[in-house]
Amino acid sequence: MSNERRCAQLAAWGSAWLAGVAAFDDVLDAVTGSGRHVGGPGFGPGPNPVGAALAEWKRAGTSVLTLALPVPGDVRGLAGPAPFRTTALAAGEAVYGRDFGLTVLAGRDTPSSAGRELIWHRAEVSELPPDPVSMADAEHELTESIRETASLFARRGVTSWLTDIAPALSDARRAGERLHLPSSHPPRAVRLIAQAERLSAVLVVVDSDDTAQLTATAMAERDLALAPLRLTVRRALLAGYNAAAEVSAGP
Repeated sequence: MSNERRCAQLAAWGSAWLAGVAAFDDVLDAVTGSGRHVGGPGFGPGPNPVGAALAEWKRAGTSVLTLALPVPGDVRGLAGPAPFRTTALAAGEAVYGRDFGLTVLAGRDTPSSAGRELIWHRAEVSELPPDPVSMADAEHELTESIRETASLFARRGVTSWLTDIAPALSDARRAGERLHLPSSHPPRAVRLIAQAERLSAVLVVVDSDDTAQLTATAMAERDLALAPLRLTVRRALLAGYNAAAEVSAGP
């Protein structure tokens, strides 16, 4: 699963299931994957919390799920009481249907082969703040941001450090080939997600690079230069994974 975006997977696969074009077990397989999933705050004892949430969303009349990808300084689309918002911000993602939302954080390692414990948090939500991101706008903004970022680095002559992490970058660029989305997901959205996931993986590599031995000032300048690209990548992911909501809303 690309970057373990479990709420993103739930938005895409859960929306497909609610529309009757994906099997319930396929949703669980796509979202839960490895790890031991348990219900945290907002859940009572019982079975897989993702399955329980899906069933309740369907009973409540939810037609489509909506993804939020909050980061410090930009929490557009994030809703819920303060503790839930704090948890979702730490997770970097949340997913909403009618009446409530979910987010998930990694817990402790388990001694079994099940892997790390994953704790789902649930909170009641009365209304989502408007945060429309159309695929068309996201595509345009991402293309412009890529062009402007490349031009900025070229003008400043600061691209030489990329050669130090070339192998990792090469692998990161393949992130868009490892998508797992329902067959019903709009092809345009799949292409947008693939491009955004590739760029997201590249940014992760850049952030973890310690081979270039940049000064603190140079690193701060690099982060500032990459900030617009980070924003447009995140907005592209939102538009792509929320494509079902855009399609259902119509023109």
